[in-house]
Amino acid sequence: MNRWFLVGAALLLATTTAWVASDSAWADGTRHPQVMPEQSIPLTFSHQAHIQNGAQCQLCHGAALTSMDARDHNIPTHQQCAICHRMEQADGEAMFPKASCTTCHIGFDAGKPEHLAPDFLPLPDAPRPDPLVLPPSRITFPHQTHIDQGVPCLECHVGVDTAQLATREHLPNMATCLGCHNGAKAPAECTTCHLQGNGGRILTDLGGSEPLKPSGRFRPDDHGDPRWLKVHQAAARADIGTCESCHATSFCLDCHDGTQKPIALHPADWVMTHGLEAQRRTLDCYACHEVQADCNACHTSLALVPGQFPSPTNVDNPGTKRFHPEGWRGTPGEIPAADHHSHQARRALETCEACHSQELCLECHQSTVNPHPAGWGDPSDGFNFGQGDGRLCLTCHIAGDPNLPATR
Repeated sequence: MNRWFLVGAALLLATTTAWVASDSAWADGTRHPQVMPEQSIPLTFSHQAHIQNGAQCQLCHGAALTSMDARDHNIPTHQQCAICHRMEQADGEAMFPKASCTTCHIGFDAGKPEHLAPDFLPLPDAPRPDPLVLPPSRITFPHQTHIDQGVPCLECHVGVDTAQLATREHLPNMATCLGCHNGAKAPAECTTCHLQGNGGRILTDLGGSEPLKPSGRFRPDDHGDPRWLKVHQAAARADIGTCESCHATSFCLDCHDGTQKPIALHPADWVMTHGLEAQRRTLDCYACHEVQADCNACHTSLALVPGQFPSPTNVDNPGTKRFHPEGWRGTPGEIPAADHHSHQARRALETCEACHSQELCLECHQSTVNPHPAGWGDPSDGFNFGQGDGRLCLTCHIAGDPNLPATR
């Protein structure tokens, strides 16, 4: 298979493009409609038949040999088709190869040979078939550069040699292009192929309903993942250059240094479930929130009055709501039940402090209720008095208090 055959087979395409960062809807390798827009090609045509009959592809698509812009219109004109199809003949339908208007234009029977000018282009007042709609691919792509580098066209435009009508589905997808654009054989920067906007970054707004965004198919950067705001740090640490292809440093700082975090950082049911995460202490709420201000502002707006223990009830304070469950306070001397406040206080005292001051704890634990279990001061019981930072102990004890056991 000679070089010109490979060149021509690819140039049979109506348009061409390079790879594109696709969103999650296009991660299976199909073409993104913003980068490779939908086409309308009301033609009857067989690329396979033309190739099998010895047609040289550059005969029809020779313009692409010097094309340096994806917006170039490289499909054949009437003059190029007329080299083989004698469309000026009245009996074109009976000839080989056929040459009537309906041979190529679906359902168009109004055309006649006399509608053509000597250069085989339709006369200005001639009837016209349904137009072809072939929007250019929104990328940077030079055919000539790839051809001069000896890139086999069928390596990118797989299946053209056996296709009937070639469409956008015969354009290369990201996986195909990354076979060469790997940083060694060919440049791997995103802006090699993607259109650039302000600052030399990828132009992600191409007029669609949503901007372009990666799918995570080739890198850990699936922007469609609902957990993306939580897990994106892994992708950033792996290859910050990829992030910078679209985002300026200020984009990161707006969130990381900002006081108002994106609502999307938490899932949709976060208001209902955040209490569980706060209790587990699996998230560092302090990284983004000022607990006293944020927690109190929301809880107060829900008629939850901070500072009272346990939460007020409608009987005690009409118009307010109970925050803690029944049995939260408990009775001195009883075995703490599952809803007893001591369990939560030991697990994450700071969640209590979001509404209550430590002085509230001392009202009971300093005089009425001993916060320590039996045998607390007996070293043989194996209690580790040095757990954590000691802050809980210092709620009641001061440094040097002889009742404060030495840590071990």
